[in-house]
Amino acid sequence: MTEQNKQIEQKATFFKSKNVSVYIKLNSGFFYRGTLLDVSSDFLILKDQKLGEMPIFYSEINIIEPQDVRG
Repeated sequence: MTEQNKQIEQKATFFKSKNVSVYIKLNSGFFYRGTLLDVSSDFLILKDQKLGEMPIFYSEINIIEPQDVRG
C-alpha cells in the first residue's frame, strides 16, 4: 500500500467514525458525495447521494474531504 493510500484510508476511517458526509474526487476527475458505509484495507464503500452503494479503491481517489467543505 502506498503512503497516499494509507493517508486516504486513515481519513476515511476518521470520517466514518464521526459519521461525516464526504466529497471524493477520483484521479479521473469524476466525483462522489455521500456517506461511508465501510472502510477496508484496500477500498471503501460509499453510499453516494444519487448512485447508491459503490466500492471505491484508494488508488482511484485523489481527494477525500468533508462534504461541507464543497457544499
